[in-house]
Amino acid sequence: MLIPVSEQLLFAGRPGDLRLGQWVQTELPGPAAQATPHTVIFGCPDDTGVVLNRGRGGASQGPQEIRRAFYKMTLPMNTHWNDFQLVDAGDIDVTSDILKTHQQAFEASKMLTQIAHTVIVLGGGHDFAAPAFSGFMDGCLERNRQETFALINIDPHLDVRELESGKPHSGTPFRQLLERQVLQPQRFVEFGCRENRNSLVHYEYCQSLGVRLLPLEHLRSQAVPTAQVFQNQLNTLARESNTIGITLDMDSCYEVTGTSAAPAVGFSIRELFEMALAAGRERKVRYFEIAEVAPNLDPSGKTALAAAEILYGFLSGRVEAHKIHNSSPKKLKVKKTAKTGKKR
Repeated sequence: MLIPVSEQLLFAGRPGDLRLGQWVQTELPGPAAQATPHTVIFGCPDDTGVVLNRGRGGASQGPQEIRRAFYKMTLPMNTHWNDFQLVDAGDIDVTSDILKTHQQAFEASKMLTQIAHTVIVLGGGHDFAAPAFSGFMDGCLERNRQETFALINIDPHLDVRELESGKPHSGTPFRQLLERQVLQPQRFVEFGCRENRNSLVHYEYCQSLGVRLLPLEHLRSQAVPTAQVFQNQLNTLARESNTIGITLDMDSCYEVTGTSAAPAVGFSIRELFEMALAAGRERKVRYFEIAEVAPNLDPSGKTALAAAEILYGFLSGRVEAHKIHNSSPKKLKVKKTAKTGKKR
């Protein structure tokens, strides 16, 4: 089902200069393993949905180039990730049929969710948000039928278009998710959508369902930093839900050009890094996705590097949350005894 990550992407440093390519594991544990991995990465190297949506091709190379930039990075110089396990499970098998490819993403996401706390998806087109998050939800529900879900989409586009000729594309994923009715609209946040990137029809569709809409224009009018508004949304969803997903379309970043629909106005790389860090720190966030990095549209490599920095930010927060969770003192049960003393 999954094609192993290429060894050429696992950069090796010098003695005393360990890189993430040497630290990450590439084999999932067998059935007899004592512990399961905390976080698992898999890639969806396909941009068929982007092309069907009249976007610029190239996102099929996104997972490879994000990894290339990410695995060259070092482990943090001032902290330790020793007790944190990251596994790169490789890429799904891409076919000429987008429906079959989406099914591969669904099955991979469901399987990995059942053996790991957190799943990271590297796109590929943003159309993979539908099968990957659906698979994630089904994997969670098989372990706990009472699971409740929330999702934040960081994206200038609402991506709630209708399917065309029965086929999905990069503009349809969130209509598909909402129509499944597992994700409640009131727990779905469109963060940073643009007024001039979405039709009135699709805006009213989201409004009619009760989707939380936070346009970029609204965010820029706030007195507090955008990262703080994002944190506030996370806090609200964490109170309302058991499990949260974050999907980040690199089209939201104005500082890079190698995306399927590069904007002139949007978030900075630093803002996206801070949002990813906040997401990683929230333990209820168990799904994180980066979509639509198109390396062929950016010869400088900055777009893939920006995505790698954002991924690093999420993992930094994830390690922090993991350490806090593992070091939290357990409450001692104190047996109450009856009082024997007499009143004076």
